[in-house]
Amino acid sequence: MKFQLSLVIAFMLTLTACDQATSSGQTAGAAPPALATGDNSENALDWAGSYLGVLPCADCEGIRTTLELHPDQTYQLSRVYLGKSDELFQSTGQFEWDHQGHNIRLLAEQDGPSQYQVRENQLLQLDMTGKPITGDLAGHYLLSKQSAELQMLASSSDDSAPSLTGVRWQLQEMLGNPLDTEPSKAPYIEFGTDGRISGFAGCNQFTGGYETEGLHLSFKPMATTEKACLTAEQESQFLQLLQGVDNFTVKDNELAFYKARTAALLKFTALDSST
Repeated sequence: MKFQLSLVIAFMLTLTACDQATSSGQTAGAAPPALATGDNSENALDWAGSYLGVLPCADCEGIRTTLELHPDQTYQLSRVYLGKSDELFQSTGQFEWDHQGHNIRLLAEQDGPSQYQVRENQLLQLDMTGKPITGDLAGHYLLSKQSAELQMLASSSDDSAPSLTGVRWQLQEMLGNPLDTEPSKAPYIEFGTDGRISGFAGCNQFTGGYETEGLHLSFKPMATTEKACLTAEQESQFLQLLQGVDNFTVKDNELAFYKARTAALLKFTALDSST
């Protein structure tokens, strides 16, 4: 009887030891690898700011894109489809980081690309699945961080606007493209101290009114002469862009017009008003 009892006790001790060894092995094998805690784009880069670029477009000359990322993880996205329409498309919302802290997703963008890889002073637009775009145009899906004029618009607290009057402002760029015309045929605009403007649109003269408050600027409906022109399309685009302006900057001898806080719609250089 004692011998049988000893066998039972020995058998139970053997089972207990096996269970402990198996449990210990499973715990060690099932432990997930520790997540990397090193630097990533979210915690190591100065990512907040305004990013600008012209992205490829299937049925237009390019999509002029401005994406502003704010420290509170909100964003503003602005697009202009070059060569197709002057209309400005804007959206705002929240964005989130992926678990690795390298990519962001714009949560309000449901009908198009919404993910970007965050790099040093750059954003790389990703495809609909969150992967880098491949092919011949792969290197063209970049937005570059802006640090001069656009940032100045966001941070300026000076309510005294630079003077616009007493100068003839000759057009140099339209939607980021240098003006391809003779200086004598380049559009220009002049601001009067009486709240009136006058200018040349490339073929026709125009007049109208304007209002300023700080860096805010708006134009009233304009009247133009009605000459037929070979540059009618460019002239029409110039006048339409003027009507959409709502703020401006003056730096040295350069004047730039903006809508909201997008890239400059129009850029001018100061000339003597008697030119």
